[in-house]
Amino acid sequence: MVKDNNSLVIKSGFMCGWGAGQDSLIISSTMIKYVYSVPANSQIPEINKARPITDTEWNNILNSINLNNFLNLNYNSCNICVDGCDEWIAIKNDAISHQIRFGMGIKIDSIKPLQDILSQLRSEFRN
Repeated sequence: MVKDNNSLVIKSGFMCGWGAGQDSLIISSTMIKYVYSVPANSQIPEINKARPITDTEWNNILNSINLNNFLNLNYNSCNICVDGCDEWIAIKNDAISHQIRFGMGIKIDSIKPLQDILSQLRSEFRN
């Protein structure tokens, strides 16, 4: 669990080779923003949405993060290098910044609760 930290920002997304598409989800203590684009089709995102985050949602996200576990993960795949897809998660605040990149759809046991929340948010914004 992360202690309530208003400077914390969680970013996640996916990117696929051959201009197939990419998205990003940016979560802070006040806002959730989602952008999805298919670079091969247009420079204009197909989806660009944002909404305020509730205190309950923010607390659920904070409770889903074991920061020590996340900081110890060392995933750095490059499926996009061979026209595949990679998923990424970055966590940053005033004191730390760490990012991992892994094969799209892979569940990592130590961060599965966070991955589940990010997946739910992504589904919400894509519909």
